[in-house]
Amino acid sequence: MMDRHPIPPERRHRFEAVIRVIDLIVYAAVFIGGVYALIGTPATVADELRGAMWLVAVWAGLLCLGGLVGFVGRLSRFWMMEVPATVLAFFGILIYVVVLGRFAFTSITAAVAALLIVVAMGLVARRWAELQIFATDPDAHDFRSRMAEALRRRTQDFPRRHQ
Repeated sequence: MMDRHPIPPERRHRFEAVIRVIDLIVYAAVFIGGVYALIGTPATVADELRGAMWLVAVWAGLLCLGGLVGFVGRLSRFWMMEVPATVLAFFGILIYVVVLGRFAFTSITAAVAALLIVVAMGLVARRWAELQIFATDPDAHDFRSRMAEALRRRTQDFPRRHQ
């Protein structure tokens, strides 16, 4: 259907820009979550992690690094930066879900917060899957040619379709 009735280019570019802004907001939120985890660890989490406070540093580091590198990669359109960033962010958010999951059903507010965290994790996973499209080039058969092509290429807002 899309091949016979394509979206006009200007409308497509607007939607692509909206998707890019959403990705930037998610990366910024992941980074801010990491900063918050590092400097404002809730008492309930500190109590839960007694004896394993090193996990807070790992958790915050994954979120901060994943969010920052992902944001810079998406902003600069160097998509290769986003691939490891999405993995770091995903696992940082996963730790968040595991640590705070126990408190998710203590109130409606906590349940909504936990649900929004899972949504952020889903958006990061969606972006990772989308980046796999950029990483697959049928004309690049060996590792060296794939890396050269990947370094040469910047993303638009998301992969283009070939006519």
